[in-house]
Amino acid sequence: MARLDDDRLALDLLIRGFQISRVIRLVADLGIADRVSPDAASSVAELARASGVLSEPLLRVMRVLAAFEIFRLDTDGRVTHTPRSLLLRTDLPNSLHYGARFWTGTGSWRAWEALDVALDGKVPHEVAWGTNRFAYLRSNPDEARIFDAFMVNFPDNRHSAIAAAYDFSKTRLIADIGGGNGETLRRILAAFPETRGLVFDRADVVAAIPPEARADGRITTQAGSFFDGVPAGSDLYLLVRVLHDWPDEDASRILRSCRANMRTDARLLVVEGLIDPDPSRGPPTEYLIDMQMMAMFGKARERTEDEFRELLRNAGFDLTGVIATTSSVSILEAAPRSNGSW
Repeated sequence: MARLDDDRLALDLLIRGFQISRVIRLVADLGIADRVSPDAASSVAELARASGVLSEPLLRVMRVLAAFEIFRLDTDGRVTHTPRSLLLRTDLPNSLHYGARFWTGTGSWRAWEALDVALDGKVPHEVAWGTNRFAYLRSNPDEARIFDAFMVNFPDNRHSAIAAAYDFSKTRLIADIGGGNGETLRRILAAFPETRGLVFDRADVVAAIPPEARADGRITTQAGSFFDGVPAGSDLYLLVRVLHDWPDEDASRILRSCRANMRTDARLLVVEGLIDPDPSRGPPTEYLIDMQMMAMFGKARERTEDEFRELLRNAGFDLTGVIATTSSVSILEAAPRSNGSW
């Protein structure tokens, strides 16, 4: 009987998980974790004044978070940190502050509300907003910058993990295709001082990369669409969490665009999470990301190693190696096939 009760409570909390995530987003937007010292207490009244909100509703917010061991709240209204709330501080490496703001952002929130339309072949984000995800972000730059910050601070530390897992020492120029704000390149270039990088992405994305984030001039940018073509002449091409944004036909177009502009001695690194067909063996976060892709893009999805192998083969590449990293992503190294059979 105890087991049944445990399962009932666990499932009940999962059903109401949206409530918890929304409350976490609220305190992340207010920067509450940064306002509470790691080694001292703050009163709810002080936090409310500093945040420009009313103390009574903030007290209620802090109570529910404390019930889930996110902050500690005593009966006098004093707030201290717990190990979980410390993870929301922005000065912590791989902080969850950015994920708290991104996952429940307005664009994503409403798309998930329309998730059921994906079962009829529609795209939830497009039904919810009347436009695709990338156009939405262009029209909502504040939310786009939250997305950029989340990509920099993804909690699995993927950027450093990529830099540590692959030997870039003989690479003169890396083209990061769909490279966002360039964080992966910055980590790689910090470890390999003889290497230069190029971020290729939409005009609004590369325009948002400030000069101080360009590795003292070692990172350049170029605006464009990877469907129309990618810059030629690089030794290595990166696609970091790009292909999972697209259904197979579009992912194939991106790969073919890369292949058409690569020398035969260049290499392509596809960096993605590899989903396990058996959910009992794979991390739950990967299946949630798969659902995020369905909510944002419809047929876009996570893929297995074999599915990536087939995509690469059909686009004129041979998969030459799969390298695990200390993060949730793997590096799939591919070489252009030279016989023209693609």
